[in-house]
Amino acid sequence: MTVALALASAGFGASSASASAAPVYYLDSTVVDDSGAGTSPATAWKTLAKASAANLPAGAKLLLRRGGTWTGRLAVTESGTAAAPIVIDTYGTGARPVVKGDGEACVDLAGNYLEVYNLQVGVDGDAGRCSWAGVKVRGDDNVVERNYITGAAAGVFIEEGTKYTAVTANEFVNNNHMSVNTPVPTNDDSGAFAILVHGDDSNIGWNTMKGSIADSHDYVLDGAAVEIFYGSRNRVHHNISIDNDTFTELGTYSDDADGVTTGNVFEYNAIYGAKGRGGLVTRGPVHEDGKPEPNGPVFATAFNNNSVYLTNAVAEGVVCDAGCTNRHLSMSQNIVYAAKKSAYSESGFTDNHRNVFYGGQYQMPHSPDSKYADPRFDPANPLRLRAGSPAIGLGTTKFNDLDLAGVAVGKDGAIEAGAYEY
Repeated sequence: MTVALALASAGFGASSASASAAPVYYLDSTVVDDSGAGTSPATAWKTLAKASAANLPAGAKLLLRRGGTWTGRLAVTESGTAAAPIVIDTYGTGARPVVKGDGEACVDLAGNYLEVYNLQVGVDGDAGRCSWAGVKVRGDDNVVERNYITGAAAGVFIEEGTKYTAVTANEFVNNNHMSVNTPVPTNDDSGAFAILVHGDDSNIGWNTMKGSIADSHDYVLDGAAVEIFYGSRNRVHHNISIDNDTFTELGTYSDDADGVTTGNVFEYNAIYGAKGRGGLVTRGPVHEDGKPEPNGPVFATAFNNNSVYLTNAVAEGVVCDAGCTNRHLSMSQNIVYAAKKSAYSESGFTDNHRNVFYGGQYQMPHSPDSKYADPRFDPANPLRLRAGSPAIGLGTTKFNDLDLAGVAVGKDGAIEAGAYEY
C-alpha cells in the first residue's frame, strides 16, 4: 500500500462533507481592494483583515489564490461542526499561497472544527518569518494538513487545553527561530520547534520535519521536531525527522492545568541526520542527588517501532533520567543507534523489550530479549533494513497496521523492530 493510500484509508486527504448551501469566499492578493463581495474569483477580497473579519458559518470555505502572498495574520474565530467544518484551502494554479510576517501567529485557529490545507505558512529567514507560531491552534477538533510551514519558532503551536488536533502530511522546514535566546544563563531559551504541543489528544502523523535546530545561549544548540510540555495522550506516528536537534523532549511544569503529563505515544517514526543530537528525552521526578526535576515527572510515555540513527559525536538516542521507572517510559521494538550513547536510564527502568541498540555507551538495565548489534541499515535507503539485520523478525506486537512506508505490518508473518518492515 502506498503512503497516499494509507493516508486516504486513515481519513486524510479530504475534508469532511460540508453543508451544500454554505458560502465559498475567495482571497486574491493582486486585486485592488476589499470592495468585492468575495463570493467568486472575480469579486475576491484582497486582505487577511477582511477575511479574518468575515462571519464564516459552519461548512464555509475560504480559498486563497495560488501564487499570492499576504503579510499579517489570518484569524478564524468562528467554528464549524463535525459534519460541516470551516475549510481554508486554495484555488487556481501555481505555487502555494504564502501567509507570512506576523509576530504572534500567521494562521490563528481560535474556533473549533477548522481545517487548513495547502498553504505555505512563513518564510525561511528573518524578513517575513512568523516570529512565534506559523499556525497557532486554540480550538478543538482542528486539522492542519498538507501545508509547507517554515521559519517559525514553533511551526505549529497547540495551546494548553486544546484537544483533538490533527497535524498530518505537512512539510516542516527550518522552523529554527528562537523566541527566547538571552545571553544571561537563566535556562529560559526556547524555540526551534516544528511542532510544540501543550494540548491533549493530538494526532501528529505522516509529516516530514527538517532543520528545527538553532544556536542557544543556554544550551549551545536547541530545537525539536515535536516538543511536548503539559500535553497528554498525544499520538506521534509515521513521521520523518531529519536534522532536528532532538526528535522529542517531554516535560511539564507545576502549573499544568491537568496536574499531570501522561500517555504520549511515539510509533513508526524515522529519526536521523548528522546534526541531530537526541532522539527521545523524558524524565521522572527526582535526580540522583535528591534535587527535584523542574520539568518532571512525565508519565506513561510509550516509544514503539521507531528507528533512530544519529551519527553526531554527542548524540544520545533515548534518555529517561531523574528517577525514571516503568511508570514513566516503556519502549518496545525500536532500533536505536546514537554515536555517544544509545540509551540511558537509572536502574528502576526495565520496560525495555525487543529493541536493537548500537553505537556509543549503553547505560540502561540490560534487556534479555533486546539485541546489542549493528542494525544493518541500508546506506542507500535511509533506515531500511538489509539482509541479516537483527531487527528482522524481532517483534511480537503489532502496534500499527502500517509501517512508515505504508507497508502492512507482519505481511510476511514476521514483525520487525524499527519503523520499516523488511
